[in-house]
Amino acid sequence: MTAAIRSPDSPRSRAARKPANGAANRKVTSIARARRAKTGPVLPNYSPADSEAIARPRASVLKVLPPRQPQPVWLRSLLQAQRASSVVAVMLLGGALSLYGLTVYGEQRWNQDYQKLETLRLQEQQLSAASEVLKHQLAKEAQNPETGLVPQNPGNTIFLQPAPETRSPLAAPNSEPALKNRAGVQTPLGY
Repeated sequence: MTAAIRSPDSPRSRAARKPANGAANRKVTSIARARRAKTGPVLPNYSPADSEAIARPRASVLKVLPPRQPQPVWLRSLLQAQRASSVVAVMLLGGALSLYGLTVYGEQRWNQDYQKLETLRLQEQQLSAASEVLKHQLAKEAQNPETGLVPQNPGNTIFLQPAPETRSPLAAPNSEPALKNRAGVQTPLGY
């Protein structure tokens, strides 16, 4: 079955377009008649002329598009270049945003680490100042005769003779007997 679509631009009147009585020889069937054939019998008070007149203002016009023709090579290449440049632009935008984020993050980390460095430098200065104050305090106390400290003098230096080496494998590594002096007085290990 073949259906025909009425063109709104046609100058011919509706009466001129009606087919002749040779319905058996027709190869083209109107859409309205084809729809009626599919829907079933016609209702008793149905008038085809009235329904077409009523449906005419509401009917939409269907235009048949021509078959799609292949695009020229230059147009296809331009479309591919547009797609490629869009992809490159999105990638560049993503890269730029990532680089910006890393730069901001790196700067924040650098500021935090710089603040820590400045705090450590300040603590170092305070520690060295406190150490110098403590040394000065000890030097003042050493000069006080009530503490019992004597200034260094080469005449007060104590010289010790090295102990003889013992090569006995049975000798215990305990050095307690060596700490006791001949007179029975214990001397500290550092002398």
